[in-house]
Amino acid sequence: MRLIRRKHRPAGSGGGRLALLSVLLAFVLASHTALPAHANGELKVIDSTDYPWHSIGRVNRAGYKSVSSCTGTLIAPNLVLTAAHCIVSPKTKQKLPADEVLFIAGVRRDEYAARLEAECLLVPDGYVPTGRPSISDIHKDLGLIVLKEPSTLFPLPPLTPDESRRLRQSTRFLSVGYRRSRPYLPTVVSSCSVLGSQEDVWITDCNTESGASGGPLMVNTIFGPRVAAVMSSKINDERSIVVPFPEWQDLIASASCDREPGGEAPLTDPDANQQTN
Repeated sequence: MRLIRRKHRPAGSGGGRLALLSVLLAFVLASHTALPAHANGELKVIDSTDYPWHSIGRVNRAGYKSVSSCTGTLIAPNLVLTAAHCIVSPKTKQKLPADEVLFIAGVRRDEYAARLEAECLLVPDGYVPTGRPSISDIHKDLGLIVLKEPSTLFPLPPLTPDESRRLRQSTRFLSVGYRRSRPYLPTVVSSCSVLGSQEDVWITDCNTESGASGGPLMVNTIFGPRVAAVMSSKINDERSIVVPFPEWQDLIASASCDREPGGEAPLTDPDANQQTN
């Protein structure tokens, strides 16, 4: 989970761009102080393996001298949705080798629902990984894992444009992830909301932490639960940034290992002198 730094903190050469987020955060806080309080900060452990929880799992990444993980969601029998920064190396700026990425669905302590291998990894064209992202870049923080073999698990589908018409300002969402504090059990913030939008991303009051990157922001619809957004970045202990479903449409529509969009991330990074959290 990348921490978005506030304006008053040292921001290195990216401070000017990151100041945009401070302005946005101030606007969000000022515009929503009258919202009724709810238990958005309370984490609940999910120990069930029933649908839809078995479709959410750990994206495990293994490489030379490094092992790390994020969260991902099986959105189709052969597709796992996660964050781009979970499957792109911050050092090489290239996608990780597919054989170094595993999706372990429904992890519950030392058990799991399925161990699924990657055939290829997809990210949007122009995505550049950085430890201190600008809000204008976060809408590209999306990744797809195309699986070698379709899973027999029932997937948790994305929200469709037609279903999204039922969303209201009062709509409550569920933020699910394998957080650092509970790496082998999924936890959920069961009632959080979207506070506003800017630069094609949503600002939420869902708290988050390392390990939850790539996890789903779920919403219950009359057709069942849906993935409405993907967790990307942490602003502070009470605010986060997610990438909403309209930003995935092209990536999902062209999801194929025969023609990989974003196959080559740029070798140069304008924020290369900044550390990755």
